[in-house]
Parts: sequence; structure tokens; C-alpha cells
Amino acid sequence: MSIRMRWTIFILICVIGIALLTYRQVSRAALFNRVASNNMRARVAATQILLDKKIIPGAFPAQSVVVRNKVSKALAKIGTPEAIAALINLLSDIEDDPRRFAKDALVELGEPALPALTQALAEGDANTQKKAIEGLSEIGAPAIPYVRMLLTDAATQANACLILGNIGADKKSSPQTAQEALEPLINSILAADTTLANAAIPILSDKKVVAAVEPLRQALKVEALRANALSALGDIGDARATLDLIPYIANKNLRVSAVRALGKIADPRAAAPLVATLAERDRDYRSALTLALQKIGAPAAELLIGYLKSPDVYVRRAAAQALWGDAVPNTIPALRQALLDKNEDMEVRAAAAAALGWPQNTAAIEILLIALHDPEGRVVDAAVNSFADIGPSAIPALMPLFVAADPTYALYASHALVKMGDAAAPALMQALDSPQPQVQLWASITLADLGYRQAIPKLIQLYEKSQGNFKWTVAQGLRKLGATLPAAPQS
Repeated sequence: MSIRMRWTIFILICVIGIALLTYRQVSRAALFNRVASNNMRARVAATQILLDKKIIPGAFPAQSVVVRNKVSKALAKIGTPEAIAALINLLSDIEDDPRRFAKDALVELGEPALPALTQALAEGDANTQKKAIEGLSEIGAPAIPYVRMLLTDAATQANACLILGNIGADKKSSPQTAQEALEPLINSILAADTTLANAAIPILSDKKVVAAVEPLRQALKVEALRANALSALGDIGDARATLDLIPYIANKNLRVSAVRALGKIADPRAAAPLVATLAERDRDYRSALTLALQKIGAPAAELLIGYLKSPDVYVRRAAAQALWGDAVPNTIPALRQALLDKNEDMEVRAAAAAALGWPQNTAAIEILLIALHDPEGRVVDAAVNSFADIGPSAIPALMPLFVAADPTYALYASHALVKMGDAAAPALMQALDSPQPQVQLWASITLADLGYRQAIPKLIQLYEKSQGNFKWTVAQGLRKLGATLPAAPQS
């Protein structure tokens, strides 16, 4: 055979090969185009061919996100082990939408997808595990036996606990399903495997499983479980745990967690032991203590009043701060004395001013008006905030400050009214009609700072009849509200 003939045959073979490859690529592209169509029957048929030819899941990374999204529904309708394997593959997609569609398809398949999902939970990457957790949680009751088996594996037990907790806490779960899901978690608390127990306890805590309270109380006796059990009892918030938690206030390593837990439970029985530790200097502890006493409320407030006279400034600060938000009228005289005592520590005065701010506390208004003259800015700011917390009932006392000789007090009043929000708007709208220009001016400023666009028509009227600096200030307010200023009259 001549060299020319050999080259001819070689070229012919290459052409045929290229043609076959081109045909294959065109055919494959056509199949993927059908997968991306809105015709479900065509989509399923094309997906089946791609599965049969073992083109997917290997070809997924090269396809558009539309294809990777739409193929999941078709795979769910096919429902074969090969289709399920392709869906599991999509759980590790680089984009979230294909992962979400694949997870939804596996949930739609339900029980047939459970073996593959549990395997993916054990062996998959982070994205796969995340979607497997979501999918198994959404499948619900049928997934419980599969997930319970994962509790024995240290590599999967934390995720298994999370799934069982999700199923047990799901409002759509029946009482029987919830019990089946949560029972192994509750039983694990006092089992020999403390690693499993420490994986289960935070889930029971997060889901606020009241049935776990008694074993958690027992778990406080186990050093390896104590910290998690303590926090969980606080999160669940059952008062049965109060007396168990109080002794840990004295535990150097656990006292902050104990105080936080007691605050969440807010049992009055914890008030006295907590108040007794007001002298503590540790910042984290004091912060937790303040919040706990605030949550306990009135029972703690009654005890805190006496500590406002302590010779220890740290105790007085803590007592005043712990009274914030308690709304206990009996505390007003003691707070008044602390706030208006010029020799008192600034932080105590500021905390006392803040503690007087609760809705409708009109008894504090005169006290707070005096506090606006305090030389310390933090005290004044606290008083302004308390006026806002008192709400509309404080407005009649604030409005006269618009005509104070010192405009600083008008500014304080304006800030307090802005912090009240739209509740202050009716009084401010009425103030625009005042015969006193200063009242009109500060009302316009405050309405603009409030962002109250309903005031625009009246502010335009005020702008048109004003002049000089007054007119400029109103114009600034209108611009802040996004209004168009009236055109100047033609001369």
C-alpha cells in the first residue's frame, strides 16, 4: 500500500472519529437542552437516557445551573437507585440552588432515599452533610430508625442528634413521632457515653425539651456533663432546676453560666442568693448578674433598693443597673435619691436615670427634668432615653422645653420625642400651629428627624410664610423628608 493511500485512510479515520465525537456531543447537548425544558415528560425521558448512558452524574459540573436545578425533579420522578445516587451527587454542587433542589427531590422521594442520605451524612463533604441533615429532618418519622443507628458512630452522632432534635421539635410531628425522635437523646444524657450525652444535651437545650429536665438535673452530678447540663437547664427555663443551680453561683468556673441560667429561669427564689453577690468585681459575672436580676424583676427589685445606699460604689452601680426595666414603683424614691445626689458616682446616677424609664411612669417625669441639668452627658443621655421609654405621657412635660432660654434643653426634648417614634407625631403636628415661633421651629426640626412625611404639607405652609434663618431651617427639614420646595415667586 502506497504512502498516499495510508495517509488517505488515516485522514478518513480521523474525519470519521471527529464526526462521531461531534455527533456524540451534539446528541448530549440536545439531551441536556431537553432536561432544561419546561416539558416534564421530555425532561424525564432525557434524564433517563443520560442515566442509562452513565453520562450523569459525571457531566453535571459542565452543565449550566438551570440544567443542574431542573434535573432534580426529573430524577425524583425516575426514583431508581441510579437517580438517587445522582441526586446525592448534586448535594455537593458548588452552588446552593442545585443543592437545594436536589435535597427537595430526595425529600419528595422519602423512604427510598433514606439509605443514601444516611450514607451521605457519614461520608459526604460539608455541603452534602448540611443538605443531608435538612433532608433527613424534613422526611421526619420514616428517617428516625436510620438516624438512630448513626448515634453509635462518633463521627456522625452530633449530626444524628441534630436531626432527631429537628424532627422532635417540628410542629408538624405527631406526639408519637416527637417522642420517638427525642427519647434516644434524653436517654443518652445518663448513659455511659458522655461524648454522645454532650452532643445530645445542646440539642435538647436548643429545642427546649422539658422532658429532659429531670435527667439534666441528675447530669449536674457528672463532671463531664455539668457545664452543658447547667446551660441547658437555663435554656429550657424550668423552675424545678432553680435550687440545683444556686450552689453553682459559688463555683469559680461555672458561676457565670449558673447566673445566666438562673436569669433565664427567672425564679424569685434565686433573687436573694444573686443579690448577695453584688460586690463581685469580675466584669463577665457582673454583666450576667445584672441581666439575671433584671429578668427576675420585682422580687429582686425589692431587695436591690437597700443596696443603693451601700458604701461600696461597685455595689451601688450593680444595684442601679439591675433595676433597669423592672417597672417597680417602690423603687422610685431610692432611684430619685441616687439620681439627684450631686456627690453620687456618675455611673450610679446614669443607671438610676435609666432605671426610671418605663412606660407610663409619670411619677419619674419631674425627677428626669431635673436630671437634664446634670453636668455629666451620660446622665443626661440616660434621662432623655427614659423620657422616650415613658412614652407619650411625657410629652406635655417636654414641649415647654422648646421655649427654654437655653436651646440645649429644646434639643434634649427633641431627641426624646424622636426616640418615641410616631407616637410623638400628633403632638408635634399640633405644635406647628403654635403662636410661639420657637415651638414651631423645634416641632419642624423634630418631625424631620422623625422622618414623618405626613408633616410635609404643613411644613410647606410654614416654609411659605416664614423668613430668614427660620425659613432656612424649615427648608432643611423638608429636604430631609424628600420634599420639593415650592418655587420662589416671580418678581
